[in-house]
This record gives sequence, structure tokens and C-alpha cells, in this order.
Amino acid sequence: MWNLQRHCGGHGCDRRIGQFLDPALLLLLKQAPAHGYTLLSRMPEFGLEFLAPTVIYRALREMEVDGWVASTRDEAETQGPPRRVYALTPLGQEVLRCCVEHLRGTQQVIEYVLALHDDLTPAGEQGPEEPIPSERETPMRIVIPANGADLDAPTSAVFGRCPTFIFVDPDTLAFEALPNAAIGASGGAGVQAAQTVVQHGVGAVIAPSLGPNAFRVIQAAGIPAYRLVGGTVQEVVEAFQAGHLEALDVAGPDHVVFGRGRGHGH
Repeated sequence: MWNLQRHCGGHGCDRRIGQFLDPALLLLLKQAPAHGYTLLSRMPEFGLEFLAPTVIYRALREMEVDGWVASTRDEAETQGPPRRVYALTPLGQEVLRCCVEHLRGTQQVIEYVLALHDDLTPAGEQGPEEPIPSERETPMRIVIPANGADLDAPTSAVFGRCPTFIFVDPDTLAFEALPNAAIGASGGAGVQAAQTVVQHGVGAVIAPSLGPNAFRVIQAAGIPAYRLVGGTVQEVVEAFQAGHLEALDVAGPDHVVFGRGRGHGH
């Protein structure tokens, strides 16, 4: 009898998924220079959490030898030796562009394979149905961008660069305030913010709008989004509970422009 784990979902699949490591690292460094540890901690965003740290650091060293990235020593005081900060080079930018073009071609193949498989597979053989939620499952939480850290905080006019995300159980009003790590990102703040709220587990996202990339992340996770209405976090929760919020089913503009002409992603 076949060992299915050996053929599907085992190390062979991991190796194939690991081919996305180079574009993942280059893409993160396009967002901002980073320490190796920071890059390592973000691998789960790309489904690469199974890779050993030695693999990540070896890839960075090889990229530096090839001229794709450059590193400097971080002069900030730490308990250990100075850490390396990696940055993307112009050559690395070109390699990333080439990787993305290759991935677009791969995406087309994947979509074709999945569509053909669905056409050839009877409905009863498509796989197990989603499990029926039990009453003991974790209560649903909604997330709201805010300019403070409690239910009385005013809501934020932006999503990707809001100061804080408030995660609220609308039934009990139990909440958690999470500082938005993407607020100072040089680029891709909307994607980083969307990935953060998805990873923290939410049943709905409530926002003034979502840029195209943030919208794509939320939509891919199967999480419904609603347009934010209300001056405070608690007012938004009450509007959500009353069913007064409009579905946010279309992406908003790519950037929100602040003073001095500086553009920030949602």
C-alpha cells in the first residue's frame, strides 16, 4: 500500500515549496533592509516555516556572493556581536523582477491544473467537506484599526498604517490591542498589516477601505470585510452587531496621500 505522506505533503513537497525562498527573501528586502532573524521570523507568511535557520542564512550568504544583496554591521548596542543588516542591490532588484515573471507563469499553470482537476473530478470525490463548527470553538473576533488602545479609542482613517489594531469579541466585548508593526514600513504596509490580522485569527475585518494588495490578502484568507462606520471602536462593534455595516467587497485606491505629497499604502 502506498505511503501517501511520502508522496504528498512530505519532504518532497517541502523541497518544491522551498523553491520560493529566493523570491520571498528578495521581496522582503525590497520592503526594507532587515536582519537575518527578522527575515527568518517572516517565513511563515510564505508557507516556508519548515525551513531550518541554516538554510535561510546560507541563502543570504549566497545572494551576497552573487551580488543580489549587500550587508552591513548593525552598530546598535546588543548583548552579542553586531548583527548583519541585509539590503537589496540593483542587481537583486532585477533578479526579483525576473522571479516574479517566472511566478506569474507558474500561477497560470497552477490555475490550469486545478481547474482541469475540478472538471475531471466528480463532486463526491473533491475531498472532505469543511467540518461543522462546534459550540466549543474559539469565539469569533473582529478587527478594527484604531488611534488608541481600548474600546473608547477613535477609529483610524487608514488600515495599513493605523497605530493600533483592536481585536474584539463582539459578544463579550473582550478585546486585545496590538500595535501595528507596519506603520513605519517604507512600502507594502497594507500587505503586512493584512497578513498580521489574518495570522491573529479574525472572523471579519472592518476598515475604511483596503488597498488592492491588502484586499487580496484578506480575500484569499476567506475573511469578510466591512466598511468602517463609527467614531469609536465600540460604536463600530455595535454597528457590526446590529448588521448596519456595508460589505467591503471592492478594493480601494492603492495609496492614501498624506501631507507633503508622501504616499502611504492602506
